[in-house]
Amino acid sequence: MITPTDVPPAEDRVAEQRRTSVREVLHSGTDPEEARAFFAQVYDARDLVLRPVDGVPFTYRYRSTGDGRVSLRTCSVSAHGSAVLAPDRQYVLGWSVEGGVVVDPDREDGVTLRPGVPVMCPARRPFAVAAPPGTLHVVHFDADFLEAAAVVGGTDAPVPLAFPVSVPSPRLVPLQRVLRELAGPMLDVTVVAAERATLDLRLAEAVLEAFQPDPDSGMPDVPVATLDRVKAFLYAHFDRPLTATEIAAAADVSVRTLQETFQRQEGTTPTAFLRDLRLDKARLALQLADARETSVAAIARSCGFRHMGRFSGAYAEHYGEHPGETLRGQRRLIAVADVADRLVRPRER
Repeated sequence: MITPTDVPPAEDRVAEQRRTSVREVLHSGTDPEEARAFFAQVYDARDLVLRPVDGVPFTYRYRSTGDGRVSLRTCSVSAHGSAVLAPDRQYVLGWSVEGGVVVDPDREDGVTLRPGVPVMCPARRPFAVAAPPGTLHVVHFDADFLEAAAVVGGTDAPVPLAFPVSVPSPRLVPLQRVLRELAGPMLDVTVVAAERATLDLRLAEAVLEAFQPDPDSGMPDVPVATLDRVKAFLYAHFDRPLTATEIAAAADVSVRTLQETFQRQEGTTPTAFLRDLRLDKARLALQLADARETSVAAIARSCGFRHMGRFSGAYAEHYGEHPGETLRGQRRLIAVADVADRLVRPRER
């Protein structure tokens, strides 16, 4: 039997842009088939196989704690496992307690994890994993959040990021220190709102500093469906003026096929999807920005808006407040330095 514990959010969300609710999920059990079905769901996995060790009772345990931006997950399994994973619009940092996990074992650039050494899993394409029995820690970042964090304080658009899978060990030392410092408070479901947002952004900045990703404007390097190709193009180029003809050409389909595909699978049009994408990107940028360092107009332009009046009206209709209110009211999520000190520093003393 699976033993689930689903702890509801520690605090109701009164205003979305000012609060961060936290969810914790625990699962454990002894049935390999139940484990296979569960992990296939939570990791967006296919071809998942679990091979119990002869003479060793099968057990598994899973824990996930986080908000919509960042979640910390731990998975312990007493069996060998393999799968193809395809996390949608997420960046995944992972490390193995025992080592020996192989990312992309069938590719020439496959990587074998060393004990306790973090790697960034491939993004924007499915990837294979082969794991021995043991414990794996992963951190899932919402893609929009991490992309916005990468350009905070600048004028660049928050486009997709190309991370190296592994980097030299000296670059990982500060990140590993931050992970140790933040693990306690980030696993505490009572840490919410500004406190949680501060921790999310501290961890995001540590990952960005360690792996130093480049903007990724290319299309996926594996065959994908038409809709996925279109979305990849829009996420990479949303800051540019785009026509339906240009979007269709990027996916190598006709404008009619493009329109029909979006209407059938998304219930909207490509241009409406692009507008909502730009609005979501602008909202995150406003939430992370410091009003003393930037302006609504600068953020709107970086997200592809050219007419400020139309942007402000669409933003207010979409989120129920004007963009200036978000910028002034958010007080930049990372700026609550005294909160981070209060949460983390006592553990060092």
